[in-house]
Amino acid sequence: MFSELYFWLYEYLKKVKTNENPGFNAFIGISFFQGINILTIGGIVNYFFAIDIPRNTAIFSGIFIYVSITAVNFFSLFRRRNKITEKFVKVSAERQSIGKLYFWLYVLATMALAVYVLTNLVTPKY
Repeated sequence: MFSELYFWLYEYLKKVKTNENPGFNAFIGISFFQGINILTIGGIVNYFFAIDIPRNTAIFSGIFIYVSITAVNFFSLFRRRNKITEKFVKVSAERQSIGKLYFWLYVLATMALAVYVLTNLVTPKY
């Protein structure tokens, strides 16, 4: 699933004239969205269970989660970008439009849910 999302972000970033390395930027972008999703789930869990997490622990946990996701995506997406591109270039036009729709729904849902959780569920205490 994330390989297809990677491919569509890569295709979109290739169209940007000032972007010199769309493969790397797509890899960082997908890692960013995955990190947001995991931290959003953490915010929801924290809301329902009222876990008291110290500030330093929250910061280091977030950094650790993002670095872990980025390391996994480096080997599963970025290093295999040529195979991923070959796989998804050959799909039908109908399948391409479905893939693009899923990509944009993923991006919008990720951002909307993150904003909702940050504004309504996470209570500032620092």
